[in-house]
Amino acid sequence: MKRSKEDLLNPFFKEIYPNWQKEIPELKTAFAEERFIKGEQLINDWGDLYLIVDGIFGKYEKTCPVRYAIGGESLMIPNQRHAYQFTALSDCRTYRTSLKQLYEINGNNSKVFCLYANLRDKQQIYLDYRHKLLSLHNEDKYDFVFDKYPDILSHITQKELARFMGISIELLRRILREREY
Repeated sequence: MKRSKEDLLNPFFKEIYPNWQKEIPELKTAFAEERFIKGEQLINDWGDLYLIVDGIFGKYEKTCPVRYAIGGESLMIPNQRHAYQFTALSDCRTYRTSLKQLYEINGNNSKVFCLYANLRDKQQIYLDYRHKLLSLHNEDKYDFVFDKYPDILSHITQKELARFMGISIELLRRILREREY
């Protein structure tokens, strides 16, 4: 059964702003569906907001992975000069809007500001994930990563995962052998 656009957007907004459909109906038209095939890069327009319905994206600083974003999460392109690249690690379905569109809606409906501020707060939680990961003892990193991304190795190499976790490839392989991955 095909789900409506409103049904697909609802999980992103309902926790932050339960009455968004009635109080900020303009949001529905601000987001356009975009699909990506594995290996394709996001358009890197400053301030763009992607809501990931299905799939997984990698965020890289040059070639170093700094974040993975999965279905149900948002991905905000920084609103200033940056060196990040965002790559689809699987076929993905997203809804995208620009910061400009959100500003325009906010001009007529100031409730958008509250919603956007909450989305930015959630974005910071996603960014803090890797900082927490890197602060953990090496043996605890496996559970931390695989609890959030159980099938990550079907999308990236062991070498990339080791870089993301801040450990050597040899240590990762030993941990995987011990866990019988």
